[in-house]
Amino acid sequence: MSDTTGFSADDRALRAAPISPDGLPAGAYDVIVVGAGVAGLALTLRLPPQLRVALLTKGALGESNTRYAQGGLSAAVGVDDSSELHLADTLVAGAGLCDVDAVRELVDGAPEAVRWLIELGAQFDAGPDGVPLLGREAAHSRRRVLHAGGDATGAEIERALVARVHEDPRVDVYAGAFALDLIVRGGRCAGVVAELTPGAPPVRLEAPATVLAAGGAGQLWATTSNPPGATADGVAMALRACVPVADLEFVQFHPTVLAMPNARPFLITEAIRGEGAWLRGAHGERFMVDLHPLAELAPRDVVARGIQQQMAADGARSVWLDLRHLDAAAMRERFPTIRAELARRGLDLATDLIPVAPAAHYFIGGVIANGDGHTALPGLLAVGEAACTGVHGANRLASNSLLEGLVFGIRAAEEIGHEVSPAASAVDPAVLSAAPAAPKVDAAPVAIAELRALLQQTMSRHVAVVRDAAGLRAAADELAAIDQALRETNAIGRAAWETRNMALAARAVVAAAAHREESRGAHFRDDFPEPDPALAGRHSLFVDDAWQFGTLENGRSKSVLARP
Repeated sequence: MSDTTGFSADDRALRAAPISPDGLPAGAYDVIVVGAGVAGLALTLRLPPQLRVALLTKGALGESNTRYAQGGLSAAVGVDDSSELHLADTLVAGAGLCDVDAVRELVDGAPEAVRWLIELGAQFDAGPDGVPLLGREAAHSRRRVLHAGGDATGAEIERALVARVHEDPRVDVYAGAFALDLIVRGGRCAGVVAELTPGAPPVRLEAPATVLAAGGAGQLWATTSNPPGATADGVAMALRACVPVADLEFVQFHPTVLAMPNARPFLITEAIRGEGAWLRGAHGERFMVDLHPLAELAPRDVVARGIQQQMAADGARSVWLDLRHLDAAAMRERFPTIRAELARRGLDLATDLIPVAPAAHYFIGGVIANGDGHTALPGLLAVGEAACTGVHGANRLASNSLLEGLVFGIRAAEEIGHEVSPAASAVDPAVLSAAPAAPKVDAAPVAIAELRALLQQTMSRHVAVVRDAAGLRAAADELAAIDQALRETNAIGRAAWETRNMALAARAVVAAAAHREESRGAHFRDDFPEPDPALAGRHSLFVDDAWQFGTLENGRSKSVLARP
């Protein structure tokens, strides 16, 4: 269908690069990695030791979506499990849109990736016999989710990876850095323009291989489980560089995020439902038993819609998570992080009803990439949440996200090792400190903050768990006005750049959602409530300034990723 949302080739100003790389002070590396979650860190550590690496992260090293992953890491390591069962569960959750070969690579690589993490020092919960304790989450047919510290798995994985990166002399870590844009020369990605510390003048970092591992986008919505830095920077940079993207309409809303008035959202892992917790409506009824044979353990999109419908029926802002029928001591021991956070808010995990509601959680779409990380732009790779490899389909299976970043991050590192030779010489990064003074910043902080809040409200109102054509048209109009207002502020600086990234990504999400006139997985259209059989296996691609449906083969679209 034609684009009806205003995101098209005619809107060139929307994708203008914020700062030209010409004339900026430059540093040279063999590899530049943008993003330091599990994908970026695993890739960095698995690169050949002779390659010099620049690792850019917006916050402190260790602050990423990975850190907040409570549930765990899925891998078929149990005696009753197999990669074939893991494959089957992933395909069911993906609602007819997974690339089978890509999923097979993911699940087959899982056990070895887990062994590597353990060798690095990651400590997963185990019984007295040393056998890992495995949890079960939604849509898994077996207990196959490794966890650490009960409900602090992401933090433990991040800790182990960060510790090794700190020990690696070939890696220059730029904590607090912000990558503004990709540098494209002669049809290749040549590096990035970046602000290496907040408020510093931009510089140019060049390398034969640049990796986008900055994929979080939850801040496009008013309520999210993501940290503040998840502002869709990776996909926005790719869109400005005209790198093909896919499946941006598929945004997974976590069903159970703590919903208390005037309180910061806090994720309540679905591993709690895996241990037997129930969801109840305002009158105490278990509503999920009537909606799906797996009840509370149905796929995430089903549970999120079920909660949304129950909230509407009750006229309430939440439903209730109930653990009161479970062993109280066992639950407090199993979920110490959640227990402590709830206690700070005056709630007891085991004896109180916990108010929960859906919130933006995981960005399924992204830059079209192979399992080895290659994108359509030579010299640019994408891994983790920034990439669309076909493994998640229309709805990610719980705890496959850490696994994807780990397995495909490792594979991309091996690919870079085959393709990139150490530079004969490299510019000393110290020259970057000699950059001229930054231009005067007209930050317009109040205006930028207000426009960001308006954008988030627009997305939450029109482009959340349930969408329709009227709401998507309204969102497109509101976002176009917000984008115009952003340009008129003439603001520069991190807050402005981030908000422009958010506006670009939000408009692309709306366009993709309007393009797919069916309901599938995490994308539910009230005006097209059933899947369209003709769209099974058909991904929504933004290629050459146009939306189209196409296929991905092992993360590849033949027309998109044709390379020598």
